[in-house]
Amino acid sequence: MLSRHSKALAILTLSIAVAVGGLVLTRQVIAVAGEADAERLNRSILDYIAQKNPQAPIRAFQRFPEALVAEAQKSNLDHCLVLAQAEVESEFHHDAVGAAGEIGLFQILPSTAAIMEPVVGPFRRPVGVKLVRDVKSTRDLGDLADPVVSTRFAMAYLRDIMTRKSNVRDALTEYNGGPAGRHPHYYRMVMGTYVEILERADLRCRFRETPKPSPALTTFLIRA
Repeated sequence: MLSRHSKALAILTLSIAVAVGGLVLTRQVIAVAGEADAERLNRSILDYIAQKNPQAPIRAFQRFPEALVAEAQKSNLDHCLVLAQAEVESEFHHDAVGAAGEIGLFQILPSTAAIMEPVVGPFRRPVGVKLVRDVKSTRDLGDLADPVVSTRFAMAYLRDIMTRKSNVRDALTEYNGGPAGRHPHYYRMVMGTYVEILERADLRCRFRETPKPSPALTTFLIRA
């Protein structure tokens, strides 16, 4: 028979094993729940893109939601605001080419992306990109046509601007129109789109208007 001391030690060992096992299981459950939550958000972002641009090749955007959320967090911005910026810039055409040679989802100039290479890393340059009577003549748009690459360079550039201009309005204005802010209407366009996106609960925007209490509840609280 086990001595009293041995029994106590066995019970203590079993208790520790159960506690550790429970902790590990809890962490696994939380991790799985977090992954499922992130996956739902990713699907919602892809659904939004498909609604706004039915011709968008969703396969090209598969990795975009994760990059969008991660880069927005790095920039201390709501991912829904960054999503609104992408919509205004390109209407979710990942291969869009602007009149000045801007490329991709966030309409980044290759020369601007080159400046941000020390921060983001190297990217493959476009080859043979030009506009002829508003029709793209393209051999290779390079990496900037990848929504993930475009997002990383765009947010790195915006963060660089925000080191000098912490006001989001001024930062977005410079992003689009340069230091002189040639297009002040750009900010209003982005914010207008952002307000519309805020109506989408499935996109889980960081900023959402707090629901106003009902009149009956307000009266009860006042009387209380």
